[in-house]
Amino acid sequence: MSTALQYPEFLLAFCLGLVFLVKNQRSPGNLPLWLTAPALVLLRRLPEGYQRWLAKLQLWSGWRSNTAFGALAAAKIYPVILTGFTGIFLPLWVTVLLTIPAFFTADLVLVVLSRRRKARIKESLPQALDLMVLCVDAGLGLDATISRIASEKSAVRHDLNDELMILGRDILLGMEREKAYQDLYSRTGVEELKSLGASLNQAAQLGISISKILRAQSEFLRTKLSQQAEEKAAKLPIYMAFPLWFCIMPALMVIVLAPSFITFFEYIKPMMFR
Repeated sequence: MSTALQYPEFLLAFCLGLVFLVKNQRSPGNLPLWLTAPALVLLRRLPEGYQRWLAKLQLWSGWRSNTAFGALAAAKIYPVILTGFTGIFLPLWVTVLLTIPAFFTADLVLVVLSRRRKARIKESLPQALDLMVLCVDAGLGLDATISRIASEKSAVRHDLNDELMILGRDILLGMEREKAYQDLYSRTGVEELKSLGASLNQAAQLGISISKILRAQSEFLRTKLSQQAEEKAAKLPIYMAFPLWFCIMPALMVIVLAPSFITFFEYIKPMMFR
């Protein structure tokens, strides 16, 4: 019987953590304060570096509610407390083994969500840059171009669309462009956006054509995505080695050699039992 079936408290704690995370993602900030505040107090006792890492992961995952970090704390602390009750009737080492995954499940979910969001932004960025080139060539300024692309929700994916809307709003409210581009990178963690912001700042300082910068960035990103796809394709034989040698080859050897072994055994059987 599996560990989850032997210890239903661990399964319940795991499900509780996932419920908090899903609720936080779909409707962030709706968890009551009496539920999130105690967990947040306990989480604040952890090292500050770990707290900053969690906050960064949550931001990269697209959760920007003011109380989202409290919901994350509830998703980490309460499953640990619930799993800790198994220590009443289980050995201490079993309780510790069950508590560790209960605490770090939320971290793993955040890592997966942030990586997926980064991938979606990277995939839609070349198309957004192409649209920006068209707008700039048509005579629009950079600010108007960003607002225009952000308003075209069907043109780019919603992740990049949301970030462009925030970028355009920050610039419209008077934030310096360099600071706005830095905040864009801080919210996403996408290196390509950091490079784009640095290029646009340099173009503004040196008087270089924005259209040329955007077109060069678009070509660079497409080339980079193509190279990454080729790299993944080149690694496929390595990934296929394990299932090939340990799963497919044994079955193939049985199919190919079994008739020969049967024939050989039938041939030597009279001599063995003579």
